[in-house]
Amino acid sequence: MSAGPARAQWSSDEWLETPVDQEAFDTYLEFFRYDAGLPFDLETRSVDDAEGIRVRRLTFTSTPDETVYADYYEAATATRDRPHVILVHGGIRPGKASMRPIAEFLVRRGFSVMAIDMPLFGERDTGQLGSFSESDKHEKLYNRESTYLQWVIQLVKDVGRSFDVLVDAFSVDPAKIAYVGFSRGAQAGFIVVAADSRFVASAHLYGGHFDRSETGHLAAACPANYIGRISPRPLWILNGTFDGDYDRERSVEPLLRHAGPPLEVFWVETGHQFPREQDLERLADWLVAVLN
Repeated sequence: MSAGPARAQWSSDEWLETPVDQEAFDTYLEFFRYDAGLPFDLETRSVDDAEGIRVRRLTFTSTPDETVYADYYEAATATRDRPHVILVHGGIRPGKASMRPIAEFLVRRGFSVMAIDMPLFGERDTGQLGSFSESDKHEKLYNRESTYLQWVIQLVKDVGRSFDVLVDAFSVDPAKIAYVGFSRGAQAGFIVVAADSRFVASAHLYGGHFDRSETGHLAAACPANYIGRISPRPLWILNGTFDGDYDRERSVEPLLRHAGPPLEVFWVETGHQFPREQDLERLADWLVAVLN
């Protein structure tokens, strides 16, 4: 999704070689704590039914002064005992709307899906990211170390509150909820799932350690310090051998060396793109196995 600087300029950091120890990691977990007793103020803005799929457009309070915008996909005749996925998009302006094809595919495979907007994207666009060009996103968010850490912290809290809404407001079984992230949602998702041990499993599509235009981030926002702490929960990885954003040798494989079992990794001959139908079939098969 980006032209980015030349490959010779690809950045890395010390944590990709040696992640922090448990004592340091435990201090990071304090950043992600939130008030679970804060009222959701849950609102259904609209309900649409089409071709057997119902989409509820929701808002709810995450933390004070932060509202999550979510699309909740389910079969029109579904019961709430279905396994669920919290789905997080990549770094593109439409946010959760871009995940509709994946959400609908998973619904047809027997899941219900809550897709949310990351902070600053989709319906949470504040104007901070300007044109949403790669240069804007990196200059104004991804490469501003303190800003990016705060963004990651808010995302972890937002996903946690999404989990709470499913369990507390929709009576979903917490033992049947997985995380699925694409691109930036995959990269940040390593942090989300390591910080929130309630997720049964997670899948990360076309993500990695750094994208090709990143220059650095703080230790508490580095996926290398988190990925190894997802184990023993199942972890599923999909990446493209020709991905120009998350390079196999520089960004993905060095990160995956820190992952623990059980781990499934699939390399497909694609660039940085939405998963193909056959790859979504493979993902759905894996989700069926780990959530049922």
